[in-house]
Amino acid sequence: MAKGYWFLNLDVVNPVDYISYRDANARFAADHGLRFVIRGGDFEHLDGIKRHRNVLVELPSYEDALQVYDAPAYRPVRQLRGSTAIADLAAVEGYEGPQPSAAPPPEGTSDRPRGYWMAKADVFDPAGFKDYLAARAEPLAAHGAWLLVHGGRHQLLEGLGRSLYEVVAFRDVETARACFHSPAYQRALAIRQASATADGVLVSGFTGHEAAPA
Repeated sequence: MAKGYWFLNLDVVNPVDYISYRDANARFAADHGLRFVIRGGDFEHLDGIKRHRNVLVELPSYEDALQVYDAPAYRPVRQLRGSTAIADLAAVEGYEGPQPSAAPPPEGTSDRPRGYWMAKADVFDPAGFKDYLAARAEPLAAHGAWLLVHGGRHQLLEGLGRSLYEVVAFRDVETARACFHSPAYQRALAIRQASATADGVLVSGFTGHEAAPA
């Protein structure tokens, strides 16, 4: 069964009280078996609209992502987030189709976290977007990319969203950056920019520690 995710981008408006939300969210995740894939890591803005903190939480399924969000035990955590940050949050379905690479990248370590592309898009030229997906296949494979989210079902739960969500995992941040800036991917990116409007960041994965908000 495909995993489910909470795909979250946010701007902190009350840094002091946000720490209470962050800690409550972490306790809830630990108590309910949720896993942080991305949790406020260093990021680079790649395209479109940006927020300054990015989070990806893994749940057992897409249905769980919807049900846990509405669970009574989670409502106090949601209320804390709403009072301390402006958030865009969607429940999204994980990807189980063909992959660019033979195996996923190794799990990150504290000194070498995984790198991720975290993006959402509105496609206005479907044929052109298919050309983009075909053109990017070679650079993704060359850099060991692995798709965690790629289209699939989604439901906007808070704030603003788009019609397509994607998360791509790489061995480390340097590999994610090298893939994005490679000539082959830049050629593909030009096709994407002519066929879809996207918001994207390159972000480091979570390895056990999240810095306090600035």
